[in-house]
Amino acid sequence: MPNENRDIFFTEHELKQALTGFAARKGAKFKVENINDFLVNHKALAIAMKVFDPTVQKEGTIKFTNPEIAAAMMGYCMQLKIPLPRSGKKSLQTDGKELFLNIKVS
Repeated sequence: MPNENRDIFFTEHELKQALTGFAARKGAKFKVENINDFLVNHKALAIAMKVFDPTVQKEGTIKFTNPEIAAAMMGYCMQLKIPLPRSGKKSLQTDGKELFLNIKVS
């Protein structure tokens, strides 16, 4: 049986869009333009964003864990109609510079 190993890389802007859409589904509504700081922790595979809320004129921090980032990336792929195999093992990976979604099918 053939094996497939695919990596899907996201630009920082695409990752911000994916996380914005994911956060909106959880009730936190903000725009990519309101993100003032974007910190990626490659060791912990986590992201912290400083987001300005114009309705209350305050800045707050929103944190995303490994599973949340992976879910946001998969949701973004589905939105763009990028096929993701159901049976594939999906995981969030890093090369030290970028985060990417890895899919293995065996």
